[in-house]
Amino acid sequence: GAIVPVIPFLFGSGDMVLLISFGMSMAALFLLGALVSLLTGRNMVFSGLRQVGIGATAAIVTYMVGRVIGVNVGG
Repeated sequence: GAIVPVIPFLFGSGDMVLLISFGMSMAALFLLGALVSLLTGRNMVFSGLRQVGIGATAAIVTYMVGRVIGVNVGG
């Protein structure tokens, strides 16, 4: 699963690639959440959006920690 956000960076760099990576990651998270709903019996959309929320929160927190400690990617 960790390869999904890396794939776009194999073909380029910059802000557009970052956005593509984020979009692909969110789509993969939604798909994973929807698939888990098959095991849990919950609504597919609910489970997919829940997984996207968890993943997006983790990405935002990681980004903010990087900003606080002064990490700069691609610039």
